[in-house]
Amino acid sequence: MLTRGTCIVGVILGIACSGGESSTAPSTPAASDPRILPTVFPSTTTDTWETVAPAALGWDTLALRQALDWAGTQKSTAVVIIWRGRILAERYWNGWTPSRDSIIASAGKTVTSFLVGRLRDQGRLALDDPITRFLGPGWSRSPASDARISVRQLLSMSSGLDDSLRYVVEPGTRFYYNNPAYYQLFAVVASAAGQTVAVYSDATLFGPIGMRTARWQLSFDTGEPGFILSASARDMARFGHLILNRGRWNGVAILGNTAYLSAALNTQAPNNPSYGYLWWLNGRSSYRIPGPYSLPTLNGNLIPSAPLDMVAALGKGDKKIYVIPSLDLVIARHGEEADVSGGNPLAISNFDEQWWQRLRLALPR
Repeated sequence: MLTRGTCIVGVILGIACSGGESSTAPSTPAASDPRILPTVFPSTTTDTWETVAPAALGWDTLALRQALDWAGTQKSTAVVIIWRGRILAERYWNGWTPSRDSIIASAGKTVTSFLVGRLRDQGRLALDDPITRFLGPGWSRSPASDARISVRQLLSMSSGLDDSLRYVVEPGTRFYYNNPAYYQLFAVVASAAGQTVAVYSDATLFGPIGMRTARWQLSFDTGEPGFILSASARDMARFGHLILNRGRWNGVAILGNTAYLSAALNTQAPNNPSYGYLWWLNGRSSYRIPGPYSLPTLNGNLIPSAPLDMVAALGKGDKKIYVIPSLDLVIARHGEEADVSGGNPLAISNFDEQWWQRLRLALPR
């Protein structure tokens, strides 16, 4: 049963919290025009964040409250909205708190993409390296295609394999959302890094940006060994803020090669304009959803009501990280699969469009 929501920063919203208790957070010092405030970065040693009042930025606070209330009716457990590194709104339900974490399913694929980019930055792999360089022959159960499948093709979901890792089409020619093939990237990362995925992630990403709850959990849910990321909504927002700032955190390049990140956030899948390197992309002419090779391409934007420049990490159970450069905005949503029906439970769902229909009413005009 859905419990009443807790609005951690109700004072920031300047509105009453619906059905929950509120507490204050340290506020951003007053400015003559908050819209000119520079980007900030939350502490990496504590969970201290600056805040900003949405009304001061021109948000419609009533519409924002209604959007958050609606998210609470859709099995959300946490929503965090940050603007230029400041918490603009934050809401929790069902006993969740800022420090609570849970798996974020396929939304964690974007973190894997980042780790691959970091290894490329360090010269430990190249995107066109064959997977056999790291895993040896026989990993795909289609020996004839083993050496032709590259790191790039696993990142863009174009391995040409089916869920049994057997050959279906020529690698690099078709998009197919293939989780067993994606799981091979963890072995690639470990081999290239010369250490476990957990150790490498802590040293190069989680520690440097303060993702204090983030941890990989071993998973065999696809039949292949791999990992699923567990993180809090605030840590999801931290990662989104890093992406928004082109791989830099408070002046430090966590990912120095911006060309890789630009590529990751642009079309890379051969017949899915809305997919990069494990990132979903809005504002393209068409998209394909997870499912059989035979599924048709769908015309239009991935999320029609969302900003066209939005990129997204999307996971089963409606785990979401939305990154919107034009608005200096990151939105993280944790929870279970929403009640609204339709879409695909592995990624894009009807929750995305229906929530953005409400969120856009709150955005500054």
